[in-house]
Amino acid sequence: MVDPYSVLVSTAELADLASALDVVDGHGDLNDRYRKLIADSRRTLAADEIRLTQARGLAKRLMVLVKAAGPNFREALPDEARAELDRGLAQANELVLRPEQD
Repeated sequence: MVDPYSVLVSTAELADLASALDVVDGHGDLNDRYRKLIADSRRTLAADEIRLTQARGLAKRLMVLVKAAGPNFREALPDEARAELDRGLAQANELVLRPEQD
């Protein structure tokens, strides 16, 4: 089993996750604490590579932010933004559910 702390992920591969964060930031009614989470996520994504554990943390953070944006957040989005969000959430699910032996 590979140590997930030693596995690196290119942030370019996390483009869907980053776009979804932008959707939540642009359309969500979030308080300052959640906005700080988005800003911290963007700083992490500014690197060329991050640890797999960091990518998983960002994925979980996106899921929390979407819930914080409200129960009807996704449905209220314009079609294009909803599609971006869905792609980001799909990538987040893949990261969170990815087997440890990568």
